[in-house]
Amino acid sequence: MTIEAAPVHHLELVPLGDSAWRLCDRARGHLDGEDGTLIAYVERLPTGSYEAVWVYHGPRVETFASLEAVLVAGARRLATSVSTDSKPVPIPHRAPLSFR
Repeated sequence: MTIEAAPVHHLELVPLGDSAWRLCDRARGHLDGEDGTLIAYVERLPTGSYEAVWVYHGPRVETFASLEAVLVAGARRLATSVSTDSKPVPIPHRAPLSFR
C-alpha cells in the first residue's frame, strides 16, 4: 500500500509479516535497493486497530483505526518537518583585525 503525500514524499508500507509493516518514505534515501527512510513500525493489534511506533522525529506510540489513517498521520508528520536538504545560511563575518 502506498500514498503520494506530496511531490517530495512517497509513503509505502513494507510488509514484515502477516500483521506488521514498516512505514517508509521512498523519496528519501532510496539508494541501491533501500526501502527509504524509516518513519514507523506498524502492527495490527488483536482488537483490529493498528499501532504505530514512530521512529522519525522522536519515539511515540499511537493507535489508529485503519492503515489509511496511519498513512495520513505519516504524511502529516513529514509535512511538519523542517527540510534539511538545503545549504545552511552563511553567517556574516567581519574582516580580521590587522595589527598597526
